[in-house]
Amino acid sequence: MTNFLSHLDISLLRAVHHHRIVALDQALYYLSLVSSYISICLVLSVLIAAIIKKSKSLRLIFYKMLTVLVIAALTSLLLKNVIIRERPFVTYPDIEKLSEAGSSSFPSGHTLEAFAIAVAFSIAFPRKKFIIPLFFWACLVAYSRMALGVHYPGDVAAGMVIGSLIGFFIPKLFSIKSNEQS
Repeated sequence: MTNFLSHLDISLLRAVHHHRIVALDQALYYLSLVSSYISICLVLSVLIAAIIKKSKSLRLIFYKMLTVLVIAALTSLLLKNVIIRERPFVTYPDIEKLSEAGSSSFPSGHTLEAFAIAVAFSIAFPRKKFIIPLFFWACLVAYSRMALGVHYPGDVAAGMVIGSLIGFFIPKLFSIKSNEQS
């Protein structure tokens, strides 16, 4: 089963990486480069709105989003240090490294963070005008990590799942805490 999954992982990566639109490489590189800044700006936009509107509910949403962002970053860092997986461009010479890449490949930290923020924001602001662009951005980040040759599809899928779970459950912990204090 492990051999099958490894074969599937590299086969899918090769399909994405070798059949990407090369003209988009620079845009995907830039997207990967700024994805964390986008997450931070989204969180800060809630803080700014809370200050301008003097809204306690928006301030609480800011704290939730900030916590999601920090937990996502810490979870990614922890998993990368516990689960050591070589980057695809290190293991497979036909995979070209087109972006910066840190240590371990598993999970995709960019994807984990993007999905954590997308899910948390979608729950906090359940409107299509927010949800559709957020998930489009998160999926584009996920795709970019494979197209740029720095992550396997399994790394990206794990980032999507773990990030989504963080984005869903961390804000719920605030609700539990609030209910206990009432």
